Amino acid sequence: MKFNEQYTVENHVIKYISESLGYEYIKPEEFSKLREFENEYIVTPLLLEALKRINGVEDEEAFNVIREIKKIDTNEGFLNLYRNGVDIVDLATQRTKNYRVIDWSETDRDSSSPRGSLGMTSKNQFVVTNQFYFEGSSENIRPDIMIFLNGLPLVDIEAKSPTASSSVNFENAIDQIKRYERVAWKLFIPNCFNIVTDGLKTKYGPTYAAKQYFAQWRDSEPSPRPLPRGEEDEDELEMTLRALLSKERLLDIIQNFIVFEKQKEKTIKEMCRYQQMRATNKIVERVQEGNKKRGLIWHTQGSGKSLTMFFTAWKLRFAPELKNPKVFVLVDRTDLDDQIFNTFINCGGQNVVSVESKRDLAKKITNEERGIFISTVQKFNDLPEGVQNDSENIVVLCDEGHRSNEGFASINLRASMKNAFFFGFTGTPIDKLTLNTHRNFGIDGERYLDYYSIQQAIDDGATLPVTYEARLSKFFIDEEKIEKQFEEITVDLTPTQKDLLAKKYGKKAAVIKLEKRMRAVIQDMVEHYKLYVLPNGFKAQIVCYDREATAFYKKLLDELTPKEWSAVVYSPGDRNSDSDDLRVYDTNKRQRERIIDEFKNPENPLKFLLVCDMLLTGFDAPIEQVMYLDKPLRDHNLLQAIARTNRVYPNKGCGKIIDYYGITKNLEKSLDFDESVVDTAMINIDAIKEKFTQTLDEVLRLFPGVNTEDPGMPNLRYCLKIFADNEDKQSFFSDRYNKLKLYFEILSPDPFLKAYLRKFEWVTSFWLAFSKEYLSDGVDMHELAQYGQKLKDLIQAKIDYEGITKNFRELKINDMYALERLEKMAGEEKAANLEKILKREISVNVDTDPVFKKFSERLSAIKKEFEQNQIDLAERIKRYYALLEDVKKRGNEAQDLGMNLKEYGLYVVSEEFVADIKDPACVSFVREVVLRLNNIIDNGWQESSKREEFLKDIKRIIQGLLWKEYKEKMKVNDPHKYLNRLVDIVIKKF
Repeated sequence: MKFNEQYTVENHVIKYISESLGYEYIKPEEFSKLREFENEYIVTPLLLEALKRINGVEDEEAFNVIREIKKIDTNEGFLNLYRNGVDIVDLATQRTKNYRVIDWSETDRDSSSPRGSLGMTSKNQFVVTNQFYFEGSSENIRPDIMIFLNGLPLVDIEAKSPTASSSVNFENAIDQIKRYERVAWKLFIPNCFNIVTDGLKTKYGPTYAAKQYFAQWRDSEPSPRPLPRGEEDEDELEMTLRALLSKERLLDIIQNFIVFEKQKEKTIKEMCRYQQMRATNKIVERVQEGNKKRGLIWHTQGSGKSLTMFFTAWKLRFAPELKNPKVFVLVDRTDLDDQIFNTFINCGGQNVVSVESKRDLAKKITNEERGIFISTVQKFNDLPEGVQNDSENIVVLCDEGHRSNEGFASINLRASMKNAFFFGFTGTPIDKLTLNTHRNFGIDGERYLDYYSIQQAIDDGATLPVTYEARLSKFFIDEEKIEKQFEEITVDLTPTQKDLLAKKYGKKAAVIKLEKRMRAVIQDMVEHYKLYVLPNGFKAQIVCYDREATAFYKKLLDELTPKEWSAVVYSPGDRNSDSDDLRVYDTNKRQRERIIDEFKNPENPLKFLLVCDMLLTGFDAPIEQVMYLDKPLRDHNLLQAIARTNRVYPNKGCGKIIDYYGITKNLEKSLDFDESVVDTAMINIDAIKEKFTQTLDEVLRLFPGVNTEDPGMPNLRYCLKIFADNEDKQSFFSDRYNKLKLYFEILSPDPFLKAYLRKFEWVTSFWLAFSKEYLSDGVDMHELAQYGQKLKDLIQAKIDYEGITKNFRELKINDMYALERLEKMAGEEKAANLEKILKREISVNVDTDPVFKKFSERLSAIKKEFEQNQIDLAERIKRYYALLEDVKKRGNEAQDLGMNLKEYGLYVVSEEFVADIKDPACVSFVREVVLRLNNIIDNGWQESSKREEFLKDIKRIIQGLLWKEYKEKMKVNDPHKYLNRLVDIVIKKF
């Protein structure tokens, strides 16, 4: 018998679910007898028996419950039923009684049961059936496999044959489910999620999810119990079924990992991805065990960190094995406070409270109130003395843990809840001596509790790859003339004043804000946007050097595009000193929210957001594809900023960073981290504590008899006189204070520092006065300001600007990260990762560029020679690097030719058929083809019901150009085959 959908896939799935997962299989002909009508989606006999078992009631009472259940007409209503049951008022007694449809008491495993399955005493009935015939509203359907829990249909599994035609795969199964949801919508009212598979690839998605949000479950955990013979090596299909449908896991998903998020105009159903469930359950398990009090969740930007925090807070609050803990969710910015509070509320969070003030925070810490309390960490700054709760039943979740783990606020936080559990969430951990996210949230020897990398997120489709392209300015600065005239301008200043002037008003700012340069840059941005971004309906951010540059770029942009195309969002400045040009773009919170809503709306004409210091972190607008960068960013700030473009959005293949400033080195350095390194977080903290107290004592001994609680001016003057005319004492204090500050930063946020905060604050406040009195050399910055504009004008006058260089290759940031790590790898690991990068790069282009077929052959040949011992490992790596260099060169060719990706795709195919590929007529031909096709097709033409008509028009246009207008201009071999290949490229690239 040949391989087919039913016998190859469907029967295999049923066998696995029934035999390996312990479900009861009921054949279609038997299952149909349980329903009176074929439009019934609730299987009444099964639900009736389940209600009687779970609630200990008789038929009449159970039938009353079923009548109430059948009144539920929304998907969200059924999820609420599963979690909370249904309340019915007894008319005789007027008392409300709750009836459960799922037995949650059985989610705790029987001690005799294998891990991952429920005990034999479970009152829940898990059923799998197939070929379930259902009478829909406009069409009758027959889902392949259905999962029922206590008579309620929870999961539809659609299978396709792996041996069908090449055009049939799991994606067709998704299309089938989307059709079922339309034509037989009643069957999906109780549905939780759906699974699609062709036996080779398997995906899942919540009810009503769009195709792009169906995801793979890449569970790296081993099978929880011995598998039947022949199934020892689970494939993706079995692993996904086990991960989603093992009885305990299915109940966990229903209870904790599905949300309905309320948005302004609609409600979105969302379901966890595997890394979100894994991180949540690791935290809950650690809290339950109780002996390890910290952990770091390191999940890359854009992979759903806020939702992970929601799932975690939800499960911590309502997990029956825990003791109803207080949960604090802390952020480090007011806008993030509002954002995460709204996320929690919109996702259906219960007992979610926004902490309004420091006094309110103190009450929330010390009283017996339970809930999810959301606050900024800054509210801990002035926490009153004595506010403390020593309970172990407190869990603190810190968003952006790399930023919220330092300073007085965090010390007060840890000291006020010293026995609490602390978990940090970050996509960009800081790994430095003073600021170290791993040390502040990890336990000894543990770099992270859970890790989800850039590459994993891209492979899973949770985020998109982000490409990087440098388009740098070319200019020449006449250094000699500048130095000479600088000395003439500043003849009255001291050397210290000159140094400060050069730093504040120096060359970089003058070059960046040179009007000629800014006009060229904005012109290039607009051209790039109109050519590559606008046709696909996406939007862009322009990140400017400072507020002045932002305002000027807006003025220039308005000259090139309609005013409604762009808006400015930056922090308000000093209204007393700001010019009118800057003040005009100041916005309040409500105005910023309106601008952001307009930017996110694909129908709104707003296309550019101009920013300099806002919306670079925590800003989520999936419609944004491009960030034009003209500002120096580095480390975690840079990684967070570029992640604004990596969100998934229909037809958006990648995010793009276009760099006009020159951040390549910063980007390479920011990506140069190794998740496996533990040593950098290992510091002898006890020794640092000893040095801190010793240094603080040395500093305080400089102030004998001084009352450090006296803030008066006479006391400050007395302290300053201690150092008058004594340079040795001034030097000693400077040295000791800098050491003291370093130790403080290393130790923060350790509660150990709490006892020393008052004295450290006093020393720090005195240091500010001391440095002005003894270290500033009499510099008056207001006085220097008059020289600043002269210096800026001088530098700009001596710059010879030559335009923008555009011939830089577009790089994938995740590949840059991988290449950075290659240098640290051992030989075999390095070869394997180089091979992986090459395969990915070649596979993207092999169907549209014949040269990449040769690259693929070279890659295979190198690997084969190594396996046959014809070359050693060193030679294999050397050849891989050489091949990678050739691949890069080929990737540069499109930009060298000044072509966009559509034009280049047609050009590459032409190499095989056009006699003289360098003939200008060939370039003119492919550009003419693209121009004419863009006039008749849009982004969604391939999904259109008129796709075949579009294809006929495409072929007609290319045929007309090829056989009429360019017949004499261009010599072509095998024009019929050439025509077909061009149409193939249009299907793949347009």
